[in-house]
Amino acid sequence: MMKTVSVSETRQQLSTFLNWVREKRQDVVIQNRGQAEAVIIPYADYALLQEARERQRRQAALDELKQIAQEVQARNAQMTAVAVDELADEIVREAIKNLSQ
Repeated sequence: MMKTVSVSETRQQLSTFLNWVREKRQDVVIQNRGQAEAVIIPYADYALLQEARERQRRQAALDELKQIAQEVQARNAQMTAVAVDELADEIVREAIKNLSQ
């Protein structure tokens, strides 16, 4: 069962809510003026969330690279070998730049 608390309750009883999360392995939603603002979750759940975000980021990057490859192939079907090598180098540089962001 998820627990919902206010910001002021959280300030006063943070250690109580941390214990709740650790012992019951359930979330605590923190509300500010009736609107959910944050959630205290077990660290194991947070680690899973981070892994999912990273998988999603990598998949988006891979999808973008595939799209770029398709566009380049369609646009440059008649290119020389030298031009192909130059373009490949440019694509690799751009991909590395995008992945490092």
